[in-house]
Amino acid sequence: MSFRIPLQMLGLGLIDSIQDREILSHFNATASQRAALGIAGHPNRSGNDGTITRFGWKAQNKSITMFAAEAYNVEMGITNELFPTATEEDPNCNGPQKPEPNDVTRTDTTDEINESFTNPLHILADWMQFQILMRFTDAPQPDPNPSTSAQRGQVVFSAIGCALCHTPQMQTAPVMNSAVLENRPVNLFSDLLLHHMGAGLADNIIQGQSGPDEFRTTPLWGVGQRLFFLHDGRTSDLLQVIIQHFSAATSATSATSASPTYPASEANAVVQKFRGLSKTDQQAVLDFLRSL
Repeated sequence: MSFRIPLQMLGLGLIDSIQDREILSHFNATASQRAALGIAGHPNRSGNDGTITRFGWKAQNKSITMFAAEAYNVEMGITNELFPTATEEDPNCNGPQKPEPNDVTRTDTTDEINESFTNPLHILADWMQFQILMRFTDAPQPDPNPSTSAQRGQVVFSAIGCALCHTPQMQTAPVMNSAVLENRPVNLFSDLLLHHMGAGLADNIIQGQSGPDEFRTTPLWGVGQRLFFLHDGRTSDLLQVIIQHFSAATSATSATSASPTYPASEANAVVQKFRGLSKTDQQAVLDFLRSL
């Protein structure tokens, strides 16, 4: 069992609108800088078409549509066209009155079971309407008047290598299904790729091409408004978040079934650089993060 806290739901339509080539161009442009700090990284990819998946703690879902349908089924037990199979198929659990899947595009001629196609509120399935809500909810906005310390923190953040994974900005595709998503800057502070984080953060869950200690670089926009951090919400202290990105490799001789062998965290060199900063500059980085 691995605990999870919910991911932010703002700006997801912008992330969905970033092309794979945009993600890879930023990745390739920083290759030499990352190599010098021991940062590798790789995309998680769809088993269907090989394109980059980008939603979820492990970047396991391809799109907002996929993410919404999975959440309806896995989190709420509501089967749908994309995930038609219930986790528990016992009729005594599902109930005899509700056919499978539960939430679909309405085709009935009457509204006896709240599924008439002519009902304007129900033409789309609920899970599809939910993905539309997520698609067009705007991104978190940073503090328009950051403090001097926060401005200094942004410079230090990039200088020590944080921005090599937490990519400050990408661009959406030039043509999208809506003009509001076209050719827009996305200030997400994420490369949307997977990185080894070592034994300290490992959850031993494999999703797609994401290994037991790998996580997608979490977008930092809106981080200043959050209360709990890391995938399991283990801390509310941003300083501890940075420190816990460090994790030494576990050797084969010391590894046990309860503590498998893991590589060192890819963030180790950057965390060491952070530790070497003056207290003033460390606080400046924290102030910058709180301004996002």
